[in-house]
Amino acid sequence: MSTTSERDSRPPAGSHLAGVLTIASLAVVLAVAACAQSSGGNGNQAAPGAPGSGVVSSGPLSSSSPSPEAPTPNVVSPEPAVDLHRQRWTSVDAVSGTREVLVHGVLTGGPPCAVVGRVEVAESQDRVTITLWVGRRADAQCDGPQPQVAYPFVTRVALEAPLGKRAVRDGAA
Repeated sequence: MSTTSERDSRPPAGSHLAGVLTIASLAVVLAVAACAQSSGGNGNQAAPGAPGSGVVSSGPLSSSSPSPEAPTPNVVSPEPAVDLHRQRWTSVDAVSGTREVLVHGVLTGGPPCAVVGRVEVAESQDRVTITLWVGRRADAQCDGPQPQVAYPFVTRVALEAPLGKRAVRDGAA
């Protein structure tokens, strides 16, 4: 008969798993508390996104939000630069009713280590060749690693005559 009383004193089947889960849950709670303490957890932390919190947050975009547009190019004019080299451009648009064209391109890095220093234009009756020269500002500190960001730009270029049907050639190609 002692067999019956021994069975009654043992934990029910599956309780071992319940004990493991309880220990795992306790470990998670302790880990979260430890993280809060190591980050200064005095209970008076700034809310995420608040100044000084170090956390940036934003809510989800609503489905009615317009899709983000492509970045707009930076309008640049040639400026004094050193260490010039030819730079390919991406497209040219004629400015209707004028003798001007807009030359679009992308610089790697952007000012002050990548600026448009000079634009050369060679025109004939059937073709316009535009050459962009890019360099750095003379006082720019561009030694060492530089950011490799795409810096879209557009520059306005005056022609001797309206572009019309003339072909446009990249002088750096």
